[in-house]
Amino acid sequence: MTGTEKFGPLAAVSNLYQDKVVVLCDMEKSGTYQQEVAKNLFSSIGMTLVFMDAKEHDRHAAFISHMPHALSYSLANSVMKQEAAESIIALAGGGFKDMSRIAKSSPNMWEDIFRQNKSNLLEAISVFQAELKECQKMVENEEWDTLNDWMEEANKLHDILD
Repeated sequence: MTGTEKFGPLAAVSNLYQDKVVVLCDMEKSGTYQQEVAKNLFSSIGMTLVFMDAKEHDRHAAFISHMPHALSYSLANSVMKQEAAESIIALAGGGFKDMSRIAKSSPNMWEDIFRQNKSNLLEAISVFQAELKECQKMVENEEWDTLNDWMEEANKLHDILD
């Protein structure tokens, strides 16, 4: 599970796969030889092997990979429809650039991914919309302490990631 927002031959990155995760799904459905080839191939380029069921992978990927792309494309389009280019250039800081970076990814590739994992992606977007609605409600109702607690809870994600 790796990549950049850049695509095409000129976007090649040496050692892209070093210390990155590859998810091998439903390995028990493959022959012993094919299992060994896959394990050896990915291990030889420095990848960390993770094994799981394909349906489980697709659900996890929808939340952790696909939804962030949908959000980034949505953020970029929302801002582009509301702001002039000059304002975006003048005001866009690191947070906006970080959040919108993956909207530079290949639309063709991500259309295919969204199409192939449609039901899981729709679930992930729905869960996200509920969280965003909760945030909106706290701001509307000026529930600042509750909002702060909600943000503190979100901060815990990086206890896991870091």
